[in-house]
Amino acid sequence: MGRRMTRRTFVRGSAATALAVALPSCGGSPPAPPGTVRVAGGFFGFPSPFAYIAGPGYVQMSFLYDTLLCKDASGRLLPWLAQSFERSADGLTYTFALRERVRWHDGRPLTAQDVAFTFEYFAAQSLGPLLVAQPFGVKEARATAAHTVEIELRTPAVTFLHAVAGAVPIIPRHIWSTIRDPPQAQERAVLVGSGPYRLKSFSLGEGSALLEPNDDFFLGAPFVRRLELRPVDDELTALRAGEIDLASTPVEGVRPQALAPLRADDTYGIVEETGSWTFPLIFNLARGGAPADVRFRRACALAIDRRAIVQRLLGGAGAPGNPGFLPLGHPFAAAVEQYRFDPAAANRLLDDAGYRRAAGAGDAPRRGPDGAPLRLQLLAGNAPAPPVLDLLRADLKDVGVQLRPQTVDLPTLFGRTQRGADDSALTLYPGPGGTAPNADPDALRTFFSSRIEGRLQGAQGWHDAEFDRLAARQLVTADTDARRRLLARMQQIVARDVPALALYYPTVSHVFRRRAFDRWYVTPGGFAGGLPGVLNKHALVTGTRTGLRIRRA
Repeated sequence: MGRRMTRRTFVRGSAATALAVALPSCGGSPPAPPGTVRVAGGFFGFPSPFAYIAGPGYVQMSFLYDTLLCKDASGRLLPWLAQSFERSADGLTYTFALRERVRWHDGRPLTAQDVAFTFEYFAAQSLGPLLVAQPFGVKEARATAAHTVEIELRTPAVTFLHAVAGAVPIIPRHIWSTIRDPPQAQERAVLVGSGPYRLKSFSLGEGSALLEPNDDFFLGAPFVRRLELRPVDDELTALRAGEIDLASTPVEGVRPQALAPLRADDTYGIVEETGSWTFPLIFNLARGGAPADVRFRRACALAIDRRAIVQRLLGGAGAPGNPGFLPLGHPFAAAVEQYRFDPAAANRLLDDAGYRRAAGAGDAPRRGPDGAPLRLQLLAGNAPAPPVLDLLRADLKDVGVQLRPQTVDLPTLFGRTQRGADDSALTLYPGPGGTAPNADPDALRTFFSSRIEGRLQGAQGWHDAEFDRLAARQLVTADTDARRRLLARMQQIVARDVPALALYYPTVSHVFRRRAFDRWYVTPGGFAGGLPGVLNKHALVTGTRTGLRIRRA
């Protein structure tokens, strides 16, 4: 090639209901077979690479399908389907050497033709943002030998390895080449992957599944021999009742008292993460009116007591939101305007901006320069209403801003926010990156840049030419110090304009039954393109926290 190389080692159809097979009811808890791990299931679509729903659905799908690379407990990208790769000097081309004895679940060999086909097939589809793993930025994939594939990018991207090579599921050409509408292909016959597990049974309506080992997996037979996904109402309660072996606290966060009995019991272990989720208040600048006024947005930032949210809502189990969006412990977080809680300053700013309070008006909202009451229509996801909403309404009411919230499910929320149908939105966002040393900051670009099309969540109607230019530059900047400077300026611009305000970062706890499996970990920076949580299949397959060995009992 003439380039110098450096070497480094929601229901989308009804067909899925035909897969329903009964699992033991969660009302009783019969002993699990040896080598079984039971985790909470749920309604997250059909587990194919084209019909799952968002992050939890991706996790379920990932047990059946593999990626070129995979993260371990240290956050290191391990060789997975690819045993090694080379990067061209200009950063545009990656050459992957595939393992030679990998087979699909039906016994046919996995080759470079399958990998090239995967990228071509994804690129030819019109796929929505609920599919979190897509080969964005890939120009072409070419099979140059039976087990060698070249992937050429449109522009160099420092995020390619973890966001694409470590996230996009490789699919078999002989299965998908004749399928014209992949999201609607929801028959069991299409679920042919190379992954460590096969789908034994599945109920889309109940959100339950049974996964059994692929003993021909290229690393050897998976350490965890049987994986059950079981629908439960409350994960901590189900864990203590013996119905599941791993429970995660709600991503909205919980108070420490909820975990106190489990911390005191040696039967359980706990791993935690802070900064992997946030609740941003997103202003829709495209609607005009008060949300389009930067003075109004700054006043809101001053009026919201983000520290009190963490204390009153979570008993301190979290961190206040940072106007620069990245949590303050993030390795790329920069010093920005913090808008410390100051209702008096917020009132002055609103007065100066022409949002007036009539004498003796009591709790009535202010009126804007056009005489209209200062009422905002706010769309809140995760129905029922997130607990933070009450605190948010109270803080803004104190400075004369009235919220009119409506809670909806997430598909409705995403549809309405993409249409710009509301003044503001309050929704859970996975992706600020956590606080691990290797956490990537590209969420700043994907959430705020006006050049991102068809995204699942992000700033609405905000355009800043300098920010967009810096966002594009940092994506192609390999030098860490230079990239840090670009990202610092991006955070300063976001904090200056406040198109969205991160309210808080909850601490999410993952509690596990030690005797069932004791090697859970939170992948630093998230696995598979930044997804938070502990259900990284690497641990289940190898039984270890790092490396590629399979632990033997």
